Amino acid sequence: MTTQPADGRDNEGKASSETDSTQRAVEPRERAPERRRKELIDSALLEFSTKGFGGARTDSIIARTNSNKAMLFHYFGSKEGLYIAVLEQVYADIRDSEAAIDFDALPPRDAIIRLIEFTFDYYIANPAFVRMINNENLHEAAHLRKSNHISKVNTSIIAKLQRILDRGVRDGQFRPGIDATDLYISISALGFTYVSNRHTLSIVFDRDLFAEETLKDRLKNMTEMVLRYLSR
Repeated sequence: MTTQPADGRDNEGKASSETDSTQRAVEPRERAPERRRKELIDSALLEFSTKGFGGARTDSIIARTNSNKAMLFHYFGSKEGLYIAVLEQVYADIRDSEAAIDFDALPPRDAIIRLIEFTFDYYIANPAFVRMINNENLHEAAHLRKSNHISKVNTSIIAKLQRILDRGVRDGQFRPGIDATDLYISISALGFTYVSNRHTLSIVFDRDLFAEETLKDRLKNMTEMVLRYLSR
């Protein structure tokens, strides 16, 4: 498990990829419009994740880039269009990171363990992702439901999980009849709620939920819960 106990807390409001400036040189074979669009999304992620949709200011987003307001509206149409693009990007980023793991090459039980570990670690390492999802839930997904791509982006993890479950059933490790989408929601909830609510939970229960040993224990408990549920 790759965690960031102390640093993870310090990253709150800064984000691991959130810097004071998103300006950078054009990479080889990268087109300037692609770079500018990426800069705007990166800057907007910082702005939206820390201030919410209502509190975010397009002037602040632009100030951290090499773009201007005309470019922002050219690429995204509106502030809401930019916000939707940021939501699409944060989901694409977690799916891309998952794609780097060859779950099909792992035995079913190990694949489930790896997915739980990855998901929990991702939430810890990406506080901006957690804040964006929390913000959008406050809006009852009013912006996200306008996306034309979000459902397609998120089908990959369900397909991967279904293959793991099917192999586990064939091998006699998992019981049949498990819904892959429901299982993923459960895996996500076990980690997401812990990370997103850690500040209040730490005060209420007088426990540092991001202490290194506490995080290790939490991952162990999450894994055991899921494996017991899947076991024949």
